[in-house]
Amino acid sequence: MILYGCPGEEGAATKAFMARDGVFAECDAALTWHPGNVNQVTSGTCNTCIQTEYKFTGVASHAAGAPDKGRSALDAVELMNIGVQFLREHMPDSARIHYSITDAGGDSPNVVQPKAQVLYMVRSIWVKDALELQERVDRIALAASMMTDTKMEKKFIDGCSNTVPNKVLESLMWDNFNDLGVCHYTEEELKYAKALYDSVEMKSDKLPGDATEDSSDIYEYVDEKSKHGTTPMNEFLVPYLYYEKPRMGSTDVGDVSWCIPTAQINTSTFPAQAPGHSWQNVSCGRTSIAHKNMLLAGKGHRGYRDRSHGKAGCFTGSEGRVQQEDETLWRLYLPGSAGCSSGHPGREDVRGDMAESLKEKE
Repeated sequence: MILYGCPGEEGAATKAFMARDGVFAECDAALTWHPGNVNQVTSGTCNTCIQTEYKFTGVASHAAGAPDKGRSALDAVELMNIGVQFLREHMPDSARIHYSITDAGGDSPNVVQPKAQVLYMVRSIWVKDALELQERVDRIALAASMMTDTKMEKKFIDGCSNTVPNKVLESLMWDNFNDLGVCHYTEEELKYAKALYDSVEMKSDKLPGDATEDSSDIYEYVDEKSKHGTTPMNEFLVPYLYYEKPRMGSTDVGDVSWCIPTAQINTSTFPAQAPGHSWQNVSCGRTSIAHKNMLLAGKGHRGYRDRSHGKAGCFTGSEGRVQQEDETLWRLYLPGSAGCSSGHPGREDVRGDMAESLKEKE
């Protein structure tokens, strides 16, 4: 087994660049783990994601004494954001666009702001659809610069593709997880988790686990084990269910899964009901709750190795693979790069990743 350090899942999409450079070509399969508030083996796919920074440069001027001499970069950012808001009505329901103004120029309203920038994330399930939506956002940014007579610079930050599920690999991971069992907690740990659980102001009315809404049997099981979704720590393993529906989030695990068969588990490293990327999650990062679940994930990966020998489909990707609706998806990957090339049946044409394709477009 080989352990890869892969920082920056969405903020840097490190695994996408590693996949582009052929880092995983030496592997037969990839096993990964993500912190969570539930113990499960994940399935299905997710959104492709592209992250782009737009920097506008104008001309500073006194906002009262010489407003006609100024060219506001902040106006350009605001006009771009307004344009994207109107775009939302005319994009697929499954697509997502988020933004953050990372530089509003300056602190004084008495100055026409000469610089401003905004960071955008564009998501859609398939790579080609995300690229098409990204081009529409790019045109809005250009139009905003033209309206304000400012200069616009676009910088590609990162991109990650949707995940490819593998039924055989995921089933083996679940069998091993089930044999290992889940973590249990001390009275002190549960008291700490309860305090964080109680601090969540807007609790979800959904039960924990990705598969609870797709199976009545799993729903009933989770409902009982979680006491109708009210337990601070989920001390049970969600039954496995293979599916191909998308989750709205994104991960650079997707780029690995396009190269080699890949499976992912979650363990309960933070309390139930804690929102993603919240301070409640961060507050558990250095606790014994998180540490013991991290060790559990490691044991799960190691134990899988013995189960996988002789299992058809584990290393070929021949079973449990998402059916592509558009074969041109492959052509969006850069031909001729080191890529992921595999030697796995049905994947001989895969080279590079979306990130490199975007660089070529720019």
